[in-house]
Amino acid sequence: MLDNDASEASTVVEASGRDRPGLLAALARPISDAGLLILSAHIDGYGERAVDAFYVVDGRGKKVVEPKAMAALKADLIAALEDDRDQPIVKPRANLQKARASVAR
Repeated sequence: MLDNDASEASTVVEASGRDRPGLLAALARPISDAGLLILSAHIDGYGERAVDAFYVVDGRGKKVVEPKAMAALKADLIAALEDDRDQPIVKPRANLQKARASVAR
């Protein structure tokens, strides 16, 4: 999802998919390749799923508003989410506990 209404200063790019090693890098690559700057990233995990939100601007510090650029970025991000053929399947480990910092959330 690309959202220009969620932030006054940047475009919010939210991606959700199966968590796996290298997912964050796979999502950041198309953002960088599009010439966008990541101002902040917010990463969260829900079991086997990850939700990543990137606050991005173009090279001039503006929101991404050009429809063609937005569509291309969205397509590249979807491809990154779906392209897990080189990634090992990580099985969840039993008896994991939340870290103390996570308990308060």
